[in-house]
Amino acid sequence: MNGFGSAIALLTQVFDLVTAPAGYGIAIWVLAIVFVWSGLAKLRRPALAAMAMNDFGILRRVRPRLGRALGAVELLLALSLITGTLPVVIMPVTAGLLWFFVLLIARSLWLGKDFSCFCFGDAGSRLSRLTLVRTTALALLASALVVVPPRPANFDQIYLLQAISAAALVGAVVLASRIPKLLRWNKDPYGLGNTEVNR
Repeated sequence: MNGFGSAIALLTQVFDLVTAPAGYGIAIWVLAIVFVWSGLAKLRRPALAAMAMNDFGILRRVRPRLGRALGAVELLLALSLITGTLPVVIMPVTAGLLWFFVLLIARSLWLGKDFSCFCFGDAGSRLSRLTLVRTTALALLASALVVVPPRPANFDQIYLLQAISAAALVGAVVLASRIPKLLRWNKDPYGLGNTEVNR
């Protein structure tokens, strides 16, 4: 029971940190940055976004305008998060959208599908367990904010500091996610693995 008690205590501390005033602002900015990044990518390349929607089984045909529409919705959601517009509605919608993405990813992985999910605009990113973990973490974050009384967005120095902290956090996670790819590349940077030289 000690292991479970420690895990529950850790989760409680994380929840308290996220729901504290400073943590709440940083969490809002993290979600907003992710949706801005994802939305802009979909607006830039709506055909790839529509292809991913087709691969997930949402669309029967590739329709770029629907990829563009999803990008616009994500940008509007990000703007609503940043400005604190109707948080009683926007936070559950945000959590619901993220949990919907979690279900789509989990279903695709369960069925053994292997395709480019166009996650955050990276056309080369394949559907993986990491994609599922990352999206689940964002869904849990949004769900934690749903149960907290909404706080108004005060555009002051503290809110700016929270935005900078959130950008640094998102940047650190993105850089950390690139480490395995760099380690694989570093083993054979010139692609000489199958030549006579390395034998």
